[in-house]
Amino acid sequence: MLEALTLVALARLLRRRVPMRRWSFLLGATGPALAGTSGELPPVGVEARVARAVGSAARRTGANCLEQAVAASLMLRVRRRPGAVVIGLDRTDPAGVPHAWLVGGSGAVLTGGETMGDFRAVSQFG
Repeated sequence: MLEALTLVALARLLRRRVPMRRWSFLLGATGPALAGTSGELPPVGVEARVARAVGSAARRTGANCLEQAVAASLMLRVRRRPGAVVIGLDRTDPAGVPHAWLVGGSGAVLTGGETMGDFRAVSQFG
């Protein structure tokens, strides 16, 4: 939990103070979004523990979707597990606020899955 709180705070600091192009390398290679996931697979094992820890930290700090996805991605990376931060645009208003979610190596959505169906994936990191 402490790790998740620390990484959520770091993600918030980066998001607010540093242009994303300067820190996105922390998330892995960037590219177009690959075939999406339905979000129906529940996370298990390490992915489930990371999702719970970041979810708990987010409730305490009010972290937004990008901050949660970044924190969870970094937690997976420390554990040598794959994951991809996906950025999506609103299907009905592409000029609106984008959304981020994290897909683990198993295909399960760890963060941001609640509303990802309303968004079209346009790029991913990792």
